[in-house]
Amino acid sequence: MKNLTKKTLAAASLAVAVTAVSLMSVPSTTAAFTTIGGSLSTSQRDFRVFNNFTGGAANNNTTANASFPGALGAEMSLWKGVIEWASEPWAGTGLGDGAGSNPNLGDGGANFDAHYNGEHTAAGNSNGNVISFQTASCGGSTLAFMQGPISDGWTIKFCPGWSWQDGPGTVSGVDIQGVGCHEYGHALGLGHTSTSGATMFASVSGSGVAQRSIASDDIAGVQSIYGVKSGTKPRITSLSGSFDIGTSLTITGVNFSTTGNEAWFTDVLHDGTKIIVSGLSSTGGGTQIVVTVPSGADDGTVIVKKSGSGNSSLSDAWPIDVGSGAGPQPPALSSVNPPTGPAGGFTEVVITGSNLSGVTDVDFGTSNAKSFTVDSSTQITAVTPSGTPLALVDVTVTNTVGSDTLPTAYFYTGNPGVNISTVSPDTGNISGGDLITITGGNVLGVTSVTFGGVAGTNLNIVAPDELRVNAPAGAGAGPVDVVATGVGSDTIVDGYTYTSNGAFVGIGSGLAGTNGFVPFLSGGGDLTPGGTGFNMNTVGIKAFAPGVTFISLSQGAAPFKGGVLYTVPILLQFDVTASLFGTVVIPGVIDISIPNGISFFVQQVFSDVGAVKGVSMSNGLELQVP
Repeated sequence: MKNLTKKTLAAASLAVAVTAVSLMSVPSTTAAFTTIGGSLSTSQRDFRVFNNFTGGAANNNTTANASFPGALGAEMSLWKGVIEWASEPWAGTGLGDGAGSNPNLGDGGANFDAHYNGEHTAAGNSNGNVISFQTASCGGSTLAFMQGPISDGWTIKFCPGWSWQDGPGTVSGVDIQGVGCHEYGHALGLGHTSTSGATMFASVSGSGVAQRSIASDDIAGVQSIYGVKSGTKPRITSLSGSFDIGTSLTITGVNFSTTGNEAWFTDVLHDGTKIIVSGLSSTGGGTQIVVTVPSGADDGTVIVKKSGSGNSSLSDAWPIDVGSGAGPQPPALSSVNPPTGPAGGFTEVVITGSNLSGVTDVDFGTSNAKSFTVDSSTQITAVTPSGTPLALVDVTVTNTVGSDTLPTAYFYTGNPGVNISTVSPDTGNISGGDLITITGGNVLGVTSVTFGGVAGTNLNIVAPDELRVNAPAGAGAGPVDVVATGVGSDTIVDGYTYTSNGAFVGIGSGLAGTNGFVPFLSGGGDLTPGGTGFNMNTVGIKAFAPGVTFISLSQGAAPFKGGVLYTVPILLQFDVTASLFGTVVIPGVIDISIPNGISFFVQQVFSDVGAVKGVSMSNGLELQVP
């Protein structure tokens, strides 16, 4: 048996509560499917593949398949694994590479379908919706894992040390498609199930091919999150006409809106965005949409979003092999409106022209726009960056083919005078570092914010009436003036109050374990009696090592196993266990009855038979209650 995921995290409070948490989900219960909280919104239905799999067997399949245009090898296998969760049989028939009693693909039957957005060039961040191979060891029997805040995206990584194989024939190693299908179930919001034989069962035997086809328990799980497929959900039944860019494509299906439909295409940049053609009407009682294949579209999938919102507003995905047609054209600009704005930026302008679909960059002078949205092939809405007062700058728009510039098309005026009115939060710890939001009539052009005469750090103007800054350390507890300086200055008298939440002070050093690391104990949070609570964190422990946490009310220095035990005399002790990654997290809250001004002293000792004295030991840590 090979665990698909295996990660434990020891946690304890001063009340000695210890929990274990899976990397992928909360622990399975005696029920069948479980969920991990959250779901993918309609804006998070895209997925990409970074095909960096090593080993020849991972990319053996070099035969093109019209149902998976533009994909080969591991990329095609992962595409198949994802679409097994689709609401409809893939491409109308389910033709694919499933397993078990139903070898076809597309068995979810829920209000969910994924939009394939091509092969990416990197692994992506924790919520980039990218599947890739991880070169660093995952440890233990881990095959693959999913990371990310589910509702805001995810990443899936396959682990080294296994013979990954892409099929579609006999698989003698570990099946990419089956494991990919399991991990994408986590991205959908599913945890592990206790039902043996289900795709979301916590481990696989053999090659994992059986995980290619989701079972009734998996289907019940995805339907519980996204709802059983609605009878009003749009459905594509065929594509016809021309697939070339700039020509007319006919999408045939059912349940399209009379007006206000959108057609989603795979973006040739494969950057996580999608090309949307909006404002589409249907004919034939909501059964047919004619759309011009947009510039920048690539091989992948087409999805129709009908008027409205929610999971049931999206159709199934349909594969499309986009032809070249006239090919992408460089942009051509005609106007910028309004043509002026303050030097602090944040002015929303509309840029018009042609061939604007697929634009990758908008510049004002030498600076990138703060943001921009391609509204259509003839219009872009952009937000100006900051610039030099009383300066004329060029406006340049770029796509994958070329660029166009309107010379001296935008004029930066001066900034208005500084005006601030609110500070939030208006209290913070004396140690500083808290992120503070300051709002008012105008913050454009602000160059400095001081708290009691000391400048804050990381000043960031996020809107004409809002900035953010990290508070500096305070000289002492109590209120101070907040002053913003730019074009003039403005003061909020006693606008910020420094408080003390206690302190965490390291004591001495510990003993290294066989992994070569000395466990390092640190803390953070609120030590105020009855406060919001704190965490103590230990890193550098041998994986899964059992240990003991000692707590005292005074600092000693007793020799112990070749090191020094600082927590003497011992007041309290409790057991902990290190995670797969050699970490321990202990949350706690100082009871309201604890008197102010006392300190707790904490230290940890872990069993490590390979160490010189059979143990590793952390440094001491003093928790100073304010």
